[in-house]
Amino acid sequence: MKRPLLILIFSIFLTGSNLYAQLDKNGNPIFNSEKIENFSFENVEIISNYYTIKDNIDNKQSSVFISENPTLDNYWNFSCNLPSYYFMVVDKGNVKGMLMLIPKKEDDSFFYNVVIPNKNESFQIPSKLKGRITENRAKELADFNKTKAIINNGILKFNNKDFQVLKYNDVIEEVKNIVKEKFIDNQDDENSSIENYIKSESKGGKLDFKNTVEKYEGAFINFDGIMYNKKDFAILMWGAAVKKTGITELNKAQLLWQEINERSLTEPELKALRIGFETKF
Repeated sequence: MKRPLLILIFSIFLTGSNLYAQLDKNGNPIFNSEKIENFSFENVEIISNYYTIKDNIDNKQSSVFISENPTLDNYWNFSCNLPSYYFMVVDKGNVKGMLMLIPKKEDDSFFYNVVIPNKNESFQIPSKLKGRITENRAKELADFNKTKAIINNGILKFNNKDFQVLKYNDVIEEVKNIVKEKFIDNQDDENSSIENYIKSESKGGKLDFKNTVEKYEGAFINFDGIMYNKKDFAILMWGAAVKKTGITELNKAQLLWQEINERSLTEPELKALRIGFETKF
């Protein structure tokens, strides 16, 4: 299934945006792609996509249009100088990041442009792989009769020259390593830091609300039509504060509270925690 890339970050990926003349209604370059596959890795999903030659090089609506009747040189320059793959890293439907494999024009190497939208970060990572053309591009070239290209033992024979093909599976393994290092491991470190902060501040610190609720007159506190004793309302406030720090799962918050206080929550306490977790103060 072909579709335009949702390129809110495309201008970050590719410098020299003046190369791309055609824009969609939102002002984004039009570079058509198709999904190759999606697969689970660790605790995320990776969606792999391929920028096709067809429907781009000879399509006037594409930002990378070259000619309605491309020459062999046009095909080759398109295939080797423009990105072939991009990958989306998704966690429970939310896009955690994107990677685009981009060829370096000066040698047979590539690099990844990585974007982490929620951190407003963009950086480059050199690829350790070598090849003159990616596997999907080589296969598509070989499918065009006019190019007379063939692939044999990882070598593309095109226009009387031989070129090393960069295997798709090798790219996937490298992408997995980057995702693990830059997304999964970093997320674990961030979660660990958040949990340590919560543990240190929950007794006598910024997340200890016992003194706060004691300032209320009377034995009970009315909140959203429900009466809470002061102990339970302190737990409600703790739940709201903990979620604001970055703990997004109620079960995780419950386990943290029980670890900090060295006991299980009672049913009223758990209800208060749940209400706090669901409430925006």
